[in-house]
Amino acid sequence: MKGQFVSIILPTYNGNKKWISESIQSVLDQTYTNFELIIINDASTNDIETTILAFAKKDERIKYYKNDENLQLTRTLNRWIKLSQWKYIARMDDDDIRATPDKLEKQMAFMEQNTDYGVVWSGVIIIDENGKKVEKLIIRCSDQDIRNNLLKSSQIAHASVLIRRSVLDDVWLYNEQRNLVEDQELWLRIGMKYKLYNIPECLFQYRINPHWVSIARFKKQRALWIKLLYKYGKHYPNLLSAMVYKIAFLLLPLSRSQKIISLKNRFLFRIKKL
Repeated sequence: MKGQFVSIILPTYNGNKKWISESIQSVLDQTYTNFELIIINDASTNDIETTILAFAKKDERIKYYKNDENLQLTRTLNRWIKLSQWKYIARMDDDDIRATPDKLEKQMAFMEQNTDYGVVWSGVIIIDENGKKVEKLIIRCSDQDIRNNLLKSSQIAHASVLIRRSVLDDVWLYNEQRNLVEDQELWLRIGMKYKLYNIPECLFQYRINPHWVSIARFKKQRALWIKLLYKYGKHYPNLLSAMVYKIAFLLLPLSRSQKIISLKNRFLFRIKKL
């Protein structure tokens, strides 16, 4: 795998200094070292830039950029993926952590050995806003199991993915007209032409951040997902059950409590406790 470089894309907007510091450090601690960490400040109004620059001065693999205006997540991802020239693209959020130092190494090994797969990700450890582990969760692993449930939920932990750049060149990038469901829509497009795999290990930490969970946003996201079913339903199994599932879940009352948020994630991803 020597020489197979990875571009890790980490966008931030008014990020939490402590959380983004943990995110950056967890990337720098990876045993697979052939990567560039592209950090994009999406025109933040706080002083998150100071924290990022402190890391950039210490490690030349960090490439720091700042948008002149707030482009939001989808447009920001597309803009900087286009500028990347490496064979693989990985994602990282500014509040998550690569749980194990060998996460990227294991993903790279799988992709190099299985050239018919377009995306690989991993199981996740759910943590709260203080970094306390809430639960360990494994999403479905095999391509067939993922495919059988992809209409029902994304099956993919977005911030843990590793994607072949050639796949994005083939099916194109995130659809900027599908904001809020841009990642799910991309997986549906990729899955039509390439296999998908989840490493059955918890290699990534996903933070439940109660401050960005919006009930109105969540309802809108569910409604947009239903629209995706009409477009991609014929390409995947279990369209009818997925439609019933989505409509029923759209009508469920939701709470802002962390307990319900955690349950919501479990329900959405159809994940099982280890």
